[in-house]
Amino acid sequence: MTNIFTTGQPQDIPAVLANKDRRAALQQRLVAAHPDMTVVAAKLNVPGPIKNNRAIQEFFTVGLKQLEEAWLAAGTLFYQDTEWLDAGTGPERFYLVQAAAPIIKEQTTRFEEGQPSHRLFDLDVLVKRAGQVVPLSRADSGQPARRCFVCGRPAKECGRSRRHSVGELQAAVSALIGTALATEQRQRVRDRLVTFAQRALLYEVLAWPKPGLVDPVEHGAHPDMDAFTFVNSSLSLRRYLSQAATLGLHGRSADYPLMFKELREFGKRAEQAMFTATGGINTHKGAVFSLGIMTLAVADSWRRGGKVDLAAVQATVKKLLAGLVQTDLQAPPAAKQRTAGERQYQRYGLTGIRGEAQAGYPTVFDHGLPAMLAATGDWNQRIIQTMLVLARYTEDSTLVKRAGDPAILDWKNARVDECLAAGGITTAAGRAKLSQLEREFTSRHLSLGGTADLVIVTIFLTLVKEGLADGLSD
Repeated sequence: MTNIFTTGQPQDIPAVLANKDRRAALQQRLVAAHPDMTVVAAKLNVPGPIKNNRAIQEFFTVGLKQLEEAWLAAGTLFYQDTEWLDAGTGPERFYLVQAAAPIIKEQTTRFEEGQPSHRLFDLDVLVKRAGQVVPLSRADSGQPARRCFVCGRPAKECGRSRRHSVGELQAAVSALIGTALATEQRQRVRDRLVTFAQRALLYEVLAWPKPGLVDPVEHGAHPDMDAFTFVNSSLSLRRYLSQAATLGLHGRSADYPLMFKELREFGKRAEQAMFTATGGINTHKGAVFSLGIMTLAVADSWRRGGKVDLAAVQATVKKLLAGLVQTDLQAPPAAKQRTAGERQYQRYGLTGIRGEAQAGYPTVFDHGLPAMLAATGDWNQRIIQTMLVLARYTEDSTLVKRAGDPAILDWKNARVDECLAAGGITTAAGRAKLSQLEREFTSRHLSLGGTADLVIVTIFLTLVKEGLADGLSD
C-alpha cells in the first residue's frame, strides 16, 4: 500500500489558524452576498502535518465531481464560487446551492456516508444565527452522527479519547484515498478506451476513397446505407464498448474463454441496438465482434500491468478465443440457418474472421498496425494506405460472399498489389488506380466488409498506442 504522506509541505498550528480565519471571512462574505442561496464549504479531514499534495488534490476534485453528479441527479441547482486547491493547509471549495439548508445537509450527509472514502470529506452547510455564520450540525438537521473512518465508532468519541495515533489515522487515509483513486483511474481508462473505439468506428467510415465500402462520397457497393447510417450505428455501440472495457478492467478469472462467452452475450444485445439504430441494416456486426474483443484485451493488458503492452494484448486475444474455430465451424451444425462464414468453411475450408481472431489477428499486428504507424500524412491518408495493406492480406469473407467464389481473393490481391506498387494514396498514379478499383468494386457490387472491420481494429490500436501518453501505453 502506498503512503500518500511522503510528499507535501508540513503545516504548523499558526498556518492552520490563519487559514481558518481566511475561510471564515470568505464564508461571511458569501452568505451576506447571496441571501437566496445556501453556502456549502468543502474541505477534507486529513490528520497530521501534511495536509496537501498531488494525491490529496486529485482525491478532493474527484470526490466533488461525484457530489456534483449527485446534485445534478437530484435536480439541485448549484455553482462553484471560490476554491483553493494548492493551499498547504488543504484543498477547499465553496458552492452556492439553490435549496434550503436542511435539504442540502441531508444530501451532503448522504454523500459523506455513501462510500468509505467519502468519510474524509467535511461538507459544511452554512447558516446564519444571531448574526454569525455557523455550520448546520447533523444533530440540528436530524442526520446521523459522523462515524470514525478507522473503527466506525462515533467520530467525536474517538477524537476526544485520542483512540488512534496520527500514524494509524494516516495509514487509514492513505488506504481510502489509494482505493478511491485506483477506482477513478480504472473509470478514466474505461472511458478513454470507449472513446478510442468509437473514434475508430467513425474514422473508418469517414476515410475516402475506399473500394467496396461506404464513405462520405461514394457507397455504390452498399446502396442501402450511407455514412450517416454508420454514424448512427457507431453511437449505438457505446454501452457495449463500455461493457467490453469494464470486463477487461475488472476481470479476475484466468478463464478467458468464459470472459469471451460473457462478451458474446453483450455483443448480441449490441447487435440489436445497432439494428434499431440503422433500421435493420447490418453496418457493424463484424466490428461488434472484433472491436469488442480488442477493447476487452487492451483493458485486460492495462489491468495486469498498469500500461498497455501490444504483445500482451495479442496473447490475451488468443486466450479469449482458444478453440473458436473448432467450436463455431467444426462442431456439428446446430438446428439453425448457417451463417455466411459457416457456409464458406463447409464449402471452401475458409476460416474467415474466426480463424483470424483465434490466431490473434496476425493480419492486424503483422501488417495493418505497422503500416499505420509508419504511414505519414493526415488521418485520411494513413487510413486509406493501411486499408490497402490490410485488404492485400485479408481473407475477406464478405468479398467471397458477394462474388460467390473464393477465386475473387486472388483477383483482389493482384489489383491491390498494383495500387500499392504505384504508391497507393500517396501518389497521383496510385490514387488513379485506387479510384479505378473503387469503380470496379461498385460496378461488380463487391465489398471489402471484412477488411473494414480490421481497419477499425487497427485504428483503435493506433489510437491506444499514440493516445495513452500518460504512462498507460507501451
